[in-house]
Amino acid sequence: MNVPPPPPYPPPRGSRKVVFAVVAGLLLAAAVAVNGLLFFGMAFAGDSCGTSAGTARFCDSSGAWMLVAMFGPTVTLAAAVITVVLGAVQVRRPWTALALGVLVYATGPALALFTVFG
Repeated sequence: MNVPPPPPYPPPRGSRKVVFAVVAGLLLAAAVAVNGLLFFGMAFAGDSCGTSAGTARFCDSSGAWMLVAMFGPTVTLAAAVITVVLGAVQVRRPWTALALGVLVYATGPALALFTVFG
């Protein structure tokens, strides 16, 4: 007697939450690492302001753009975490919220790099 194998069943709902938590945790760890590298780089980016290598936007006398470049990625990381948490808990669309959170976070490093390299 040849009995066909049972049809594949979707994974239990609990495992989807675990996969989401692992992916979100890995993305958060990568974002924290990128923020650390950017913060370290921005701490020394002002050294070129007295030379021709410094950009006019970054090296203005007020220092406002330097603060935007240094703290912008951290602010957008906090906004991205809030977006993901609210999207996953309130709206119950965790993967959409995660994608939106990645886009929200990406604006911070992009703004920092644009400010320095303009």
